[in-house]
Amino acid sequence: MVNSRPTAFLFVGNDNYSKDEAIKKLKLSLLDSSSRELDYKVFNGSDAKVRDILDYVSTIPFLASKRLAVIKNFEKFSPEDSTSLVKLLKEPPKFACLVLDAEDDSVVKKYPELSSYVTIGRFGELTDSQFQLRAKEILSSISDGKKISPEAARALKELCGEDLGSVSQELQKLSSFVGGRDQIETRDVDEVTGKNLNASAFDLTDAMEIMDLKKALSIISELILSGKKHYEIVGLLCWQMKRLFRGRVLLEKGIPDPQIASILKIGRRYHDRFFRQLKRSGLAGIEAKMEVLLETDLDIKRAKYDPALALEFAVIKLCLGLR
Repeated sequence: MVNSRPTAFLFVGNDNYSKDEAIKKLKLSLLDSSSRELDYKVFNGSDAKVRDILDYVSTIPFLASKRLAVIKNFEKFSPEDSTSLVKLLKEPPKFACLVLDAEDDSVVKKYPELSSYVTIGRFGELTDSQFQLRAKEILSSISDGKKISPEAARALKELCGEDLGSVSQELQKLSSFVGGRDQIETRDVDEVTGKNLNASAFDLTDAMEIMDLKKALSIISELILSGKKHYEIVGLLCWQMKRLFRGRVLLEKGIPDPQIASILKIGRRYHDRFFRQLKRSGLAGIEAKMEVLLETDLDIKRAKYDPALALEFAVIKLCLGLR
């Protein structure tokens, strides 16, 4: 998919790990070590200006034959800027290679003519067999000779989801954990990754639901001792609340449980817990919790309070139903 001949690429999908791997290969094919700093740049739709992108790709490269520009978060550009970027992909400057990174293929649906001008790479949801293959590839790059059983790979997928960056981190831990053994089994995944963020999200939500402040603070303490940052724990709770909110909306539309689980990527081992939480949560209550978490996130980022204190206040509010 990636080589030095095409000059414009469109990467779509939510598998950011594989996207980054493809960009690294493209970078290696175009740039040598002396030109990678000068002729490679990443722009982000959350803060980049199209004018700056145009200026960069229109400038003759310093050392390489082409400049490589990666444009991430395409969805965050305004409609006017999006149109300008699509035009740029159709007619890239002579000395530029462009990669446009989008979360889904809505850009292809909106601009169907793009498929005639760019090389499209799709990095979407992975089947169990595809996930197992990627897990094996990652593991082989971490540790020679180590393998992972199909059952362990499925357990890892359920615990970590399809974020291959997180999967890579967990496989590094698992590789060390099994020591001299040459295969990672399900019991190893449960032991090392069982108390991962996904599991902790459910534990925290359960504790808040029954107003068990002591248990909630204990879970927070365990996460911090394991190396998690205060803002990461806030993000974890926000992520769980967003899943519950989306699930509640779908539930009220009459969407059946299996379809909701598929849409929200709820693993089998968490299926019962998720729907138990979902069916005792109302939209107003979930929104109230999300407001508390957003305020806490801002307090931490603005250094208004000590992060530990801000998080503790948030947990107290969430457990006691305070605003």
